[in-house]
Amino acid sequence: MAARDNQGLQISVILLVMMVVGLGITTGVFYNANLKAQTDAKDANTRAQSESSKAREYLLERNRLKVIIGHTEETTMEEVETQFTSDVNSFVADENGTAPDAQALNYRKIPVELRNKYSTLEQQLASARETVNALQAERDTIRQTADANVAKAISEKNSAEDRLQKLTAEYNTSRQALQDDQKKVLASKQAIEGQVAQVTAKFSQEKKVMEKEKGDLQKLVDGLKKVTQDLQPKITDRPDGKVVWSNQREQTVWINLGSQDLLRPQMTFSVYPVGQENLAGIDPKATIEVTKIHDRHQAEARITNFDISNPVMPGDTIFTPTWTPGHPEKFAIVGFIDIDGDDKDDSEMLRGIIETAGGVVAAYVDETGSIKGALTPDIRYLILGERPTEKTSEGGLAAYSQMNEAARANGIQAIRVDQFIDWAGYVGAEELVRLNAASKLEELEAQAEKEKAGFQKRRPSGNSAF
Repeated sequence: MAARDNQGLQISVILLVMMVVGLGITTGVFYNANLKAQTDAKDANTRAQSESSKAREYLLERNRLKVIIGHTEETTMEEVETQFTSDVNSFVADENGTAPDAQALNYRKIPVELRNKYSTLEQQLASARETVNALQAERDTIRQTADANVAKAISEKNSAEDRLQKLTAEYNTSRQALQDDQKKVLASKQAIEGQVAQVTAKFSQEKKVMEKEKGDLQKLVDGLKKVTQDLQPKITDRPDGKVVWSNQREQTVWINLGSQDLLRPQMTFSVYPVGQENLAGIDPKATIEVTKIHDRHQAEARITNFDISNPVMPGDTIFTPTWTPGHPEKFAIVGFIDIDGDDKDDSEMLRGIIETAGGVVAAYVDETGSIKGALTPDIRYLILGERPTEKTSEGGLAAYSQMNEAARANGIQAIRVDQFIDWAGYVGAEELVRLNAASKLEELEAQAEKEKAGFQKRRPSGNSAF
């Protein structure tokens, strides 16, 4: 009986050991499976984070590319492509106005196309010079032919006179015959002199035509030279004042100019970055218009045009070519002035802009092509519109040349009207309405998003007077 009990106990122990071993194996299998699942989940999470980081980097790179090519980060790709097509049509279109293939170009290829056009213009200039040289050679040939004809006529005249003397000596006994012969010789002489006069008149007329053609070609050469000079302006000016406080949300700034500086409401200024003293070749970051004069050196102005990515800040400098603190500036205007692009003359509008800003128009050309006023050394700028032609205004063309010569003689700087408008900070009525109606809502939404993300509003600095 005891042996049977021991045998059953042994079997139970063996079964228990087998169950423990099986449970250990099962536990190890499930543990390895769980460990592998955790490792796979961790790898998947790492890959997801890497892809998310790559997506953020791609978005940042795309936004940087937008800013590099002259857009803001909020600009859509459709707007970027529309602007690119417009730039290609503006700068790469050929002389017949044929639009280029925008798909075959990019912003790196546009300078190459412009350089090719410049080379074409230089080739045209060289061709024009060759034409001038050919015309001069032809003129010299005509002159030599005319001189030869004159010499031949003189020789024939001398020969006729010799014959006359000989006939007079030989036929002295026959007076009547001599008189008849004299009449024939005189008639021949008159005919020869008539031919000489005709040749001389024809040569003079052809010479005038040649000189006129030469003058027209010289005007073309001068025009091409002026285009090259206009691509490299040499204007240097210093700021008139600075911004002492700015409220970008309300689009309002305070400046350090006032009644003692002879500042007037509605005067416009261009805004430049802090510390920018030399304004040559620098584009303004914004424009402002004076609304109220508060004190001797204190005034309020509204921001009429700005870039949301480059806001107006305290310390920014302001400048306008139409005004100098304490005394009015003088200007002269010449050429066809078109400010709003409607192909109509805007000379009256330009004079109004200058006079509103406290400037004085000392010389200009009226509708008849007559010069009103005079160019003197105290005039600051000669503002150039489009050059008239003989078809548009013969008197205006003469006045254009006279005023340019007078400006050079008096040391007056000449600038293009579009460059003057930019420096003056003038913004047309249509652009102001578009800014207040269309862009302001987007700017406020962008400002709200920045404030929501922790953006702090700008406040006046400690040294501000307000």
